[in-house]
Amino acid sequence: MPGFIIHLAEASMIMNHIGKDLDSDWKQEFLFGNLLPDTRLGEDKAISHFWSAEGAENIARAPKLSLFLEKYGHRLDEPIILGYYAHLYLDERYVDEYWPKILTFEDDKGRPEPRKAFIHRVELKESGDFIPFEKFFSSEYYYGDYTRSNHWLVEKYHIRPPEYRLLENVNMEEVDASRLSQVLTELEYICHKGKPGDEKQMKVFNLEQLDVFVQYTAERFYQNMIQSSHIMKGVRRGIKR
Repeated sequence: MPGFIIHLAEASMIMNHIGKDLDSDWKQEFLFGNLLPDTRLGEDKAISHFWSAEGAENIARAPKLSLFLEKYGHRLDEPIILGYYAHLYLDERYVDEYWPKILTFEDDKGRPEPRKAFIHRVELKESGDFIPFEKFFSSEYYYGDYTRSNHWLVEKYHIRPPEYRLLENVNMEEVDASRLSQVLTELEYICHKGKPGDEKQMKVFNLEQLDVFVQYTAERFYQNMIQSSHIMKGVRRGIKR
């Protein structure tokens, strides 16, 4: 799944589409909502990310947005809930659209294989390189590229962690709002960890293509927003008078 910085880049893009007149409280709550799914760790992420029970053995599981909307769709006028939905929306498109464009998980005979237990290698489509599966999700490759892309994204989208405050009335059993302060502490560290030029050492992702994908996803999310009078009612409440 995308890391904190990629999610906040998408959130920044969405807010830019809405315009410059959003007040600071609305922005802060939208960003908090965008981070809330990651307040659950390990197996609990299946709950906070609304993963379907189907395909539990697969390496990639996308949120089932219909499950989220059935439960919280009536609250999308709240910036926290809208930010949460934006997080899940990017995750879904990341797994279902972006990954298939850039890589293929394969078994020991070179056949596409989604099940984690049977994956032998990963093919990077742009370069044609093969990476042993046991090395792929590591600081050398996949997760390392997130670290190497962070500074570039932080600078381009002026990403800054929102200032922590205790959230009241979240009323979502899928998250642990008390862990938000820990998420923000980690995010603060990540924002200041990288340095210019790190992105030139990326091995898995093409950063410009990733950026275009996130921009496109944010645009689609915004277009869906403006078609909902319920959502836009909540947005208008957050616009400075």
